[in-house]
Amino acid sequence: MWYKIDLSKLVVQLLPPILRSKFLAALLHVLTMPLRSLYGRFCELKEDVDNHLNTTGNVQYLEKALNDAFYLKARQIYIETPEEDNVPAFYFASENQAGNILFAEEEEEGFILRYRGESNVQLNFIVKVPTFLCTSLEDAQQDKYGWAYLTTIRNILKIYKPAGRTFGIELYDYE
Repeated sequence: MWYKIDLSKLVVQLLPPILRSKFLAALLHVLTMPLRSLYGRFCELKEDVDNHLNTTGNVQYLEKALNDAFYLKARQIYIETPEEDNVPAFYFASENQAGNILFAEEEEEGFILRYRGESNVQLNFIVKVPTFLCTSLEDAQQDKYGWAYLTTIRNILKIYKPAGRTFGIELYDYE
């Protein structure tokens, strides 16, 4: 994001080139320690606020509807928001970054360059389902319930999810 700043590098880069020495860089590193401490606390607070904003009333309602459908009391079905990975496609030579290797979409790895109008469908949220409700997402014959519970979960999600949101279902082992 735009607020991610390396204050140690910034202070050294703001020095005129003639004054850049190891001693002065170390001194500035010590002098900016309180500012870096405040910045660290800001980043922690922003991360906490992002987590609170991801847990909206709609997320709680979806979790409650899914857990109530199977009479689960300990919040065994829950919703996670996937991390965003905004990797820049290209860098300037002055940034000294390794270049990205471009792959075709069929290879399904690395950085994929797309044509105009093509997009990569990313999930807005992931529903974590315990394996005692569903044992397989690939085939109904492999699931010991024949996808009866998985169909119920999908129907509830289709009814109550916000419009335009995409979801995925992942299984986890419940202890």
